[in-house]
Amino acid sequence: MRLEEEFVGRRLHFAELLKRVASQLESDTFQVRGKKINMPDEDMEFKISHKIDYGANKLTISIEWLDQEE
Repeated sequence: MRLEEEFVGRRLHFAELLKRVASQLESDTFQVRGKKINMPDEDMEFKISHKIDYGANKLTISIEWLDQEE
């Protein structure tokens, strides 16, 4: 399953989005398109990357983890 949200705006709009995401992560209420994302407290991999391809820039911030076995 893949859920995505897209936004267009200025640098400050992106900073506000990051602040909102950080707040939701801290309070364990993070959602994408209204669906709560259950994240573990440990064993997560964080990545930040920047790519330039023919003048087009892409900044990616990602978090990866495996589902916890119950």
